[in-house]
Amino acid sequence: MKKNLFYLVVVMLLTLALAACGPSTPAETGQPVSEPAPAQPSTATDAPSAGRYNEAPQLAELVRAGQLPPVDERLPEEPLVITPRDEIGKYGGEQRGAAFGPQIGQLDTEALRMQSLLFIEPDLVSLTPNILRGYEASDDWKTWTLHLRAGMKWSDGQPFTADDFIFWYEDILLNSELTPAVPVVYISGGEPMKVTKVDDVTLRVEFAEANPNFDLTMSKSHANDRMYAPRHYLQQWHIKYNEQANDLAKSENFETWVQAFAYHDTHTQAQQDTNLPDITPWVLTSIDELGNKYFERNPYFWMVDTAGNQLPYIDRQIAVMVKDAQVRTLKFISRELDNAGENPLPVGDYPLYVENEETGDYKVYLFDNSRGNDVGVSFNQTDKDPVLRSLFNDVRFRQAMSLAINRPQINDILYFGRAKVRQATIPDSVSFYEEWMGNYYADFDPDQANALLDEIGLAWDAAGRVRLRSDGRPLELVIECWTEFCPHSELIAEMWTENVGVKTTMSQIERSLSIERSEANDQSVYAHPYDAIAEPNLRAANCSRLRPLGTHNYAPLWRNWYNSRGAQGEEPPQVNQDLMELCDRYAAAIPGSEEYMAIGKEMATLYTEQLYSLGASVAPRVIIISNRLGNAPTEGMFSGDYSFWVPYRGAQWYIKY
Repeated sequence: MKKNLFYLVVVMLLTLALAACGPSTPAETGQPVSEPAPAQPSTATDAPSAGRYNEAPQLAELVRAGQLPPVDERLPEEPLVITPRDEIGKYGGEQRGAAFGPQIGQLDTEALRMQSLLFIEPDLVSLTPNILRGYEASDDWKTWTLHLRAGMKWSDGQPFTADDFIFWYEDILLNSELTPAVPVVYISGGEPMKVTKVDDVTLRVEFAEANPNFDLTMSKSHANDRMYAPRHYLQQWHIKYNEQANDLAKSENFETWVQAFAYHDTHTQAQQDTNLPDITPWVLTSIDELGNKYFERNPYFWMVDTAGNQLPYIDRQIAVMVKDAQVRTLKFISRELDNAGENPLPVGDYPLYVENEETGDYKVYLFDNSRGNDVGVSFNQTDKDPVLRSLFNDVRFRQAMSLAINRPQINDILYFGRAKVRQATIPDSVSFYEEWMGNYYADFDPDQANALLDEIGLAWDAAGRVRLRSDGRPLELVIECWTEFCPHSELIAEMWTENVGVKTTMSQIERSLSIERSEANDQSVYAHPYDAIAEPNLRAANCSRLRPLGTHNYAPLWRNWYNSRGAQGEEPPQVNQDLMELCDRYAAAIPGSEEYMAIGKEMATLYTEQLYSLGASVAPRVIIISNRLGNAPTEGMFSGDYSFWVPYRGAQWYIKY
């Protein structure tokens, strides 16, 4: 194994620097990871009386000019009242986060805007109303009644009502041209949920089978197409409402109305339509020639603080395009950015960040991490190369390649021994986790690895240096990776090459291109984020990480087969179909019941034993917060399971100076 002198020097320098930082240990499911930052819950119960609401000076000016209704008329009858984390903030300023691409890598701004039907409080346990005013579930968990906020409005002032949910349900979710496969979180008993309008502010959601996890699904609705859409704006591109929708699409250089509708309906980091109404604290209003995105305050945002001030405090956001992580670091040091946690800041750069705290006017923190692993490396089990496909489908090959990874060495080089070495599987915070799961084939044992490859029939070349494929060609692999996963991938590639004769190289690839290649089944081996697998997210997302249904899954053609109900793609082996059945049964089980625990254990056992992803370790998350940000967190959890910045309510952050 090649030694990198720089890494070795940094290890010696940082051992003392990190010694004072305690280990990152996720709490048991159902228990807070740490004490919530606010002195009180973030959701207050007593709203200021009507006529006592305050607003940002820029909005008050528009009211005086007759360009906006008074603030009392812009807010719903019962706005959500928030207790600020530290203090009542002040209006003004802008929040700036990095953007690593025009469509992705923008979580340091996006996750401050995200809003779901329900809210996971900073204790990571409590669920409270957010977009919804309230909700109830039937005794059998099949029927959920949702109550909206009367008088709530979109950012353009149009009413936000049950009709926007019905439009999304009937005309987007159930429209096979727009949604070829209904997301698994909205399916029960093999059938999509049923959504009906009771009145303008009441909806009924019905499932064929018990769905005791729908409250958690609602707490992450922003990750599942939100469950609503602005009918008044989008219907002009929908063929059901506009017979000339195809002509309109062609006038905008789209081939069909479906493409045009999808473009205008995009509300994620990929959004380009700067006129799309939203209900977020800030809404996209412009994109400059460099790709920087500008989000201005929403004058109709439906939250206030306990003093009656309409939120958000901050005037606008800017998603600042950066070439790579190094450029982001330089922009922090030069005070051009305000917060960072995504894409993960390398622990290896920890001393650089701390060293420049005064120059950059920021503070560095270590947050907890609920990920199952910092990175997952997967072999495409539906690879286009039939030789590789056969090899990747042999679990002995995956076992061997796992045993060929020296995880303690990766931990020392990249994390200075501060990470927890483990396999890529459910984290130990999950209630049905067993210790063997995290240790499964996670030892470094090149002798056993080589024995397994010999057993498979992968012979050595004449020089005894490289393994040969079944067709006699050298076995050569390329690990494709995003920037943040390249250090892991490079080390793993060296280990596979030197320890078991599988010649492997690392190839850095831009995120959006990587996603395109994954969806096209063009990747063979790839490194990817390994989050969204803690228990709340297993329940909220119907075990999406375990299923081959999302981007960067372990078998794209299996995904197509499942989503098309066998009409497309490739039928998975029985072991994977068994896993999918267990996931469905788990989703309908009552959390904490004997049935739930038994199914969960069987599901996790089968998934772990298949080694669909190989992991190395889990480390604390490095977080940078500008000193000029008020009400921002200084401790807690930062992971995809809890949507990164979402529990810390970006709408109540403010600019101190």
